[in-house]
Amino acid sequence: MIDNQTAVITGGSTGLGLHLGILLSKKKYKIILISRNKKKLKSVKSEIDKSGGCCKIIAGDISKKKDIDQITSKLRKIDDIDILINNAGVGIFNKLQNVSLEEWNLQMDTNLKGAFLMSQAILPNMIQNQSGKIIFINSVAGLNPYPYSTAYVASKYGLRGFSSSLREELREHNIKVISVHPGAVDTPFWDRTKSNFIREEMLSAEDVALCIVNAILSPNNVVQEELLIRRTAGDF
Repeated sequence: MIDNQTAVITGGSTGLGLHLGILLSKKKYKIILISRNKKKLKSVKSEIDKSGGCCKIIAGDISKKKDIDQITSKLRKIDDIDILINNAGVGIFNKLQNVSLEEWNLQMDTNLKGAFLMSQAILPNMIQNQSGKIIFINSVAGLNPYPYSTAYVASKYGLRGFSSSLREELREHNIKVISVHPGAVDTPFWDRTKSNFIREEMLSAEDVALCIVNAILSPNNVVQEELLIRRTAGDF
């Protein structure tokens, strides 16, 4: 139980981000949720507040420089950030010849550049405190290639490389870096895709969030650096 420390979660209005916020609030973390959808953020905040937790929200799109500047200015006023969860992500699946430059940039800007900018924003605070945890919600696509996913796979491979390099950079500051690689999770991520996966057979967002929280709360100098989460039956 951690009183008066803060957890920042991007993509915090639905899916994994929502459940991570709720679970960490029950561990007495103050929660800051970031998402584009202010209405959904308010709904999650209300749920956390009603259960006795403490939650603030910031509406913004981490793929956009103007929004990132606004988010960063607010986060730099907080001196007790212990956890950053880079959870926001987007996937657009198509043959390469049908992928537009806008779709490519959106995935790179959200999945990779957004995580870079968010990590850069909170690092001075963590380094000053000589403590902290940065979690990257990656994917099995950051470990294995899949067809019709060139931009998504490239962004996730890049994210794994970024987090691995950052981990080595931050060891001397006692900051833990955790990369999470889930298989298909039943979240609104899939609402805009044309996949034919059976949603009911996907991983539960709440179950995956619980696994991640357990890794985050590993004690003392223990860190689960790479966390692979799959269905017992394997990938689709």
